[in-house]
Amino acid sequence: MRARTTRFLGATAIAACACLTLTGTASAVAPANGLEDVLAAAGSDTTADITGAILANANGAAWNTDPDNHVNIPPLLAAGGTFTVPGDLYADQVVYNTTTTLPPNGSSQGKAALKASGDAGDGKIDIARSSSPRGSSDPASFEYYSFATDGVTWSSSATGSGAGLSLTLAQLRGIYDGSITNWNQVGGANAAIVVYLPQTGSGTLSFFTTTVLGFDPTTKPVTIKRFQEHDGSSIPTADRANAIAPFSIAQWIAQGNAVTADKRAGFTVNPLTGAGFNGSPVAGSAGNYTPAFTTAFLGSRSVYHVLDTRTPSYDQAQRAVGFAAGDTAATASPLCGGQLATTIKRYGFLTVSGPNGLSCVKS
Repeated sequence: MRARTTRFLGATAIAACACLTLTGTASAVAPANGLEDVLAAAGSDTTADITGAILANANGAAWNTDPDNHVNIPPLLAAGGTFTVPGDLYADQVVYNTTTTLPPNGSSQGKAALKASGDAGDGKIDIARSSSPRGSSDPASFEYYSFATDGVTWSSSATGSGAGLSLTLAQLRGIYDGSITNWNQVGGANAAIVVYLPQTGSGTLSFFTTTVLGFDPTTKPVTIKRFQEHDGSSIPTADRANAIAPFSIAQWIAQGNAVTADKRAGFTVNPLTGAGFNGSPVAGSAGNYTPAFTTAFLGSRSVYHVLDTRTPSYDQAQRAVGFAAGDTAATASPLCGGQLATTIKRYGFLTVSGPNGLSCVKS
């Protein structure tokens, strides 16, 4: 139990901790602290929906006896919309809107907001959703908990110029470096390819350009348009038939399984050959889609919940989505103890195998 908890619970809690140490009880995530913490998560669009399901489970769980309120901040709000994060002992209420206080949109902004909370010690953000790994500028106080594996492949309209195609990795790179400009050069219809990338600050953008492509298309002779990641409806209708865009396989599955809003707008996730896995990235049918790719696929990537040990509700955030040294599946958070494996698969992700029988990996 961390100093923050004992500061509020006093000598009784300190004595209890001493007893636990003397009896040799294995290390485990902190117990309930008797405070109604508000734990706010923000960042990645890719993991917004699965994190929402995980935190909803935590809010209704028998172990959440304080009870803590786990709040999942959406990366985008509808025009004129607001989203309120209630205040608690550490942070005042925050009202996000579409003009002056925008919610963190994407992995980079989520981690920046978490760092700002750690710097200030104010607890406004407790968990960053991230589809990108630790960066060189991250503070040493960040802890990354990988809890699932996603895949990123290319997408096109099911009825458009690239319908039904498989692309090789070389062809995909050719489209994004400007050397391939027409769908008929890769077996499609005679139509100019309209090239899309996700919004800046997106973890998917970073992964797709760095790992899958291996270069930044904005430095190449190709016109790049932007869309909100994993949201085919954010691509203008006039462009959709000829557009190509990276898409999270997990997000496509979750939308197809109706566990989150369907924003695919007729886009399909398509095979990418010569990249470690050559088959269709998805199996099954509407309502029962499952991921078919393997971790050998170049487009496979870990997704994370990021905590900052400096935030005042760190213990309780770890209790919801992490684990402590020495934990097993029986003592870690339900997420890292494997109790939410069915939910993870339903949202289109592969599960993770960690140490000590855990289903998370800490880095």
